[in-house]
Amino acid sequence: MVILGLTGPTGAGKGFVSQRLAEKGFAVVDADRVAHDVMAAGTPCVAAIAQAFGPDVLRPDGSLNRRALGALVFSDPEKLRQLNALSHPPILAQIKAELDALTAAGYPVAVVDAPTLFECGVDRLCDRITAVTAEKGTRLARIMARDGLDESRARQRIAAQPDTPFYTTRADDILENNGNIAALRAAVDELAERLLTQARAEERPCTEK
Repeated sequence: MVILGLTGPTGAGKGFVSQRLAEKGFAVVDADRVAHDVMAAGTPCVAAIAQAFGPDVLRPDGSLNRRALGALVFSDPEKLRQLNALSHPPILAQIKAELDALTAAGYPVAVVDAPTLFECGVDRLCDRITAVTAEKGTRLARIMARDGLDESRARQRIAAQPDTPFYTTRADDILENNGNIAALRAAVDELAERLLTQARAEERPCTEK
């Protein structure tokens, strides 16, 4: 199975690319969904986070107050590193388990949609990496609309992540998503064909000459 790592800065539009690849029949592992599962109420990860950051990051039902936690870590790089140290190992383990299951199920291609692909170490599981990028102003507007944040909070989110070259210099492919949906869709479809070609080549049995 060919594994594609899909990453990029917040607000770049990875979701559109991931959805399009799913429409092409590829299995998609959404790292954000995995993170929600790993950090669900009652999990060891949530207990460790509450111990590190205090009870204010929990709701009365024991689930994470993600807005409170986000306000805390996105304004303090050291606290963000602390959160990542607690959450990344179980997220990586769950992603590996899901990829193993997809391999066993016979999927030719799987996509891991992960904003922290490199930070979590998920890139080491991937055969190919694609970075989705967009201009900072475009990303800012998307984050404000998507997450209901004011401009100051949205800028904090952007500042808490690495700059765009962090992603693009490590990627095999770069997809720009500044609003031309038709061009982006065509680029994603072309990428899908290349991935399928690679998967078929890897499945082809070797024969002696």
